[in-house]
Amino acid sequence: MAESPSVPALAVLPVRPEDADRLGALTVDAYLAAGILEEDDGYVPVLRDVAGRLDSTIVLAAYRGPRVVGGITLAAPGGPHAEIAQEGEIELRMLAVDPAHQGAGVAEALVRASAEAAAELGHDAVVLSTMEAMPAALRLYARLGFDRVADRDWIGDWDEAAVAAGTAPLMSVYRLPVR
Repeated sequence: MAESPSVPALAVLPVRPEDADRLGALTVDAYLAAGILEEDDGYVPVLRDVAGRLDSTIVLAAYRGPRVVGGITLAAPGGPHAEIAQEGEIELRMLAVDPAHQGAGVAEALVRASAEAAAELGHDAVVLSTMEAMPAALRLYARLGFDRVADRDWIGDWDEAAVAAGTAPLMSVYRLPVR
């Protein structure tokens, strides 16, 4: 989506509480559209519950005018939404862009704003987990300078049957120094 006089500029801000439900729905829609999960997946309620994580994380939203077009969650180490963050790091979680706005720089703006926020909060780096099933995200992280930290990779353990069958996805860890 190219910038034009009729398309408002993109702004990344802390999500407005009144936009939490919209961002939650958008996040679920983006994950479903990408084929990352099914509607009956147990992760759907977690993705949808933006309001429920506002007190323990930072949630940034991308706005085009008044409309929420994407979002990302920043989780501190030891917090209820952090899976891999270590001391001095903040973890990027639940990156999502409205499918109608993908390819327009929204994800990049969210990741850049997250890195800036992490630096402002005194963190040394941002980290995230991703899968091979997310090639656009992998290209973005490479372009932004994230490094793979293979010794921190982990097996997605949310599906016990997949773990038992040896088919659970490998979660690849990436890290970007921010100061």
